[in-house]
Amino acid sequence: MQIEKCGICGKLAAALHVCRVCKRRVCGEHFKYQEGMCSLCHSRLSVAAQAEEEKLMPDTPFILFLFGFLLMFVGVVVLVVAALLRGDSTVSGALIIIVGFVPIIVGAGPYAFYTIVLAAIMTIIAFVVFLWMRKQASKG
Repeated sequence: MQIEKCGICGKLAAALHVCRVCKRRVCGEHFKYQEGMCSLCHSRLSVAAQAEEEKLMPDTPFILFLFGFLLMFVGVVVLVVAALLRGDSTVSGALIIIVGFVPIIVGAGPYAFYTIVLAAIMTIIAFVVFLWMRKQASKG
């Protein structure tokens, strides 16, 4: 039985393990058995994996979500201001909520049909953009 020093802590140990990455001989305290590597290589690879994961997850979906929310908020404000300035109730609106595959469509006002059609078109465009972005993300 050969006794050698650990490549990390310098402690004398009889059963030294060899790191599969750097080939350093380390004691059992500094060896990650499941990965087959020393604790230094494990920590380096963990940091590199986290950096790679951050590169893979861009902020684009979150930015698009915030942009969409901002557009909805501005649209509601414009509708309220238009109704207050005009003084009559000729403002029309539509709402499409999709639960699973079931659309719930609500419209109000004299031009409800046109606003529902516009909302449906915008919903279809949003689905197409979502599917396109999902396809792009799966390629990369």
